[in-house]
Amino acid sequence: AGFLQLFKGEDFECFTAGMMAIFNHIQGVPSPLWFDNASIFVTRILKNGGRNLTDRFLRFQEHFGIQAVFCNPASGHEKGSVESKVGYHRRNLLVPVPEFSDLETYNQELLLRCDADNRRIHYKREKPICNLFQEDVIRFIPLPRIPYHCGKYLSVRTDAYGKFSLNEGKHHYSTAPKYAKSMVRIRVTAHDVV
Repeated sequence: AGFLQLFKGEDFECFTAGMMAIFNHIQGVPSPLWFDNASIFVTRILKNGGRNLTDRFLRFQEHFGIQAVFCNPASGHEKGSVESKVGYHRRNLLVPVPEFSDLETYNQELLLRCDADNRRIHYKREKPICNLFQEDVIRFIPLPRIPYHCGKYLSVRTDAYGKFSLNEGKHHYSTAPKYAKSMVRIRVTAHDVV
């Protein structure tokens, strides 16, 4: 079974929001999970094949009890079925290019469309994909009782107008004028800067 979420970026906040939406939708956590060697997960690939992981990924992994497995570098063939599923979802769920006003609402709709798509017959096993998926569901890790907060907190300095920028000046935000020329604490999620 495949599940799809769209985001405005490829940062850790987007990754965790997408994974949590899928975990909540399927009511569990598949494990092991395969990952590429993106910098949001891996700080360094060791000679013995091990990985130095980012603190944020370690916290995410431990919170959900995920056994993380990483692909070998420059070995795209290892995740061919994943790339194939990405192409399938792109062709079947994102063509024509969707138009929507609220990305979070559209992502919920996408999960329902994935459920509908998973009712089709598997090309090889000749059973509905959703039935095959139920064989996996019984091995899921239960969702943790305590929610995971997928955001980061930053301290930023505002200018004379109470504005600050993120992502090396690419995105600009406003605060109240009373916060001009001061340090403010912000929370950045996949969808908001608060």
